[in-house]
Amino acid sequence: MTRSLPQNWIDGTLHTLNVVRDLGWRGAICHPSLSLFRQKPSAKSRKTKNLQWRFLPDQADDPRPFAGRTNRGQGKRLSIEGTCGTTDPWEALAVAVAASQERWKELHQQFELQHREQEQAFSVYWKRWFAREEQQSRRNRSRWISDQQNLWSGRTGLSFQPWATTMKIERISSHDFFEFFLIVRKHCEAQGTSPDDVRRQYKSLIRKVFAEARADFPALKCPQFPEIKKPFKAGCQSENQSVPS
Repeated sequence: MTRSLPQNWIDGTLHTLNVVRDLGWRGAICHPSLSLFRQKPSAKSRKTKNLQWRFLPDQADDPRPFAGRTNRGQGKRLSIEGTCGTTDPWEALAVAVAASQERWKELHQQFELQHREQEQAFSVYWKRWFAREEQQSRRNRSRWISDQQNLWSGRTGLSFQPWATTMKIERISSHDFFEFFLIVRKHCEAQGTSPDDVRRQYKSLIRKVFAEARADFPALKCPQFPEIKKPFKAGCQSENQSVPS
């Protein structure tokens, strides 16, 4: 490995060093784009003199969600990066190679775990349940299908909830339901409608999907739902009870 630095790095006009092209690294690395760089000064944070490392894997090989793209896959791809903890390029090189390899390994482990979780997610059992139920003969079948699809992919649909698509169904908790029903309530109130009927529909659907999943998880129990507090009306006793299934 050549022990010399580009002159434009030394004089400060070059701010990035590719570990292969500029530093002559000949060993294994995560990606040919692995580089060292000087952190640019920011108005929000102090400039550090320690060098940073980064690389951007090929999109097809990127194990991160949305291949590293921001805005749920609609934005730009971000590099994988970290700090070297030193200002010396040769020391930073050794740190960058080791740290980037460890980070790459962690990302792949996370990807494999997420893939296994998604194979037994709520969404899998919803699709299985819906595929069977939509074939059943029933009155107003088209309306029924439309209603179920809206509960899944409408404005407050279950398909937009991370707990319904990215984790095993057995790891869903009452807290997940609490946060979801809060979203539903706020949306309905913004629309000027009562959330009670909508939440009843969601409860009914969620229970059916949990029942579907018991074929794979015999001991599976549906977590407790938050209570629906009915408003007090003059001349009537106030009611605070769970909505029946």
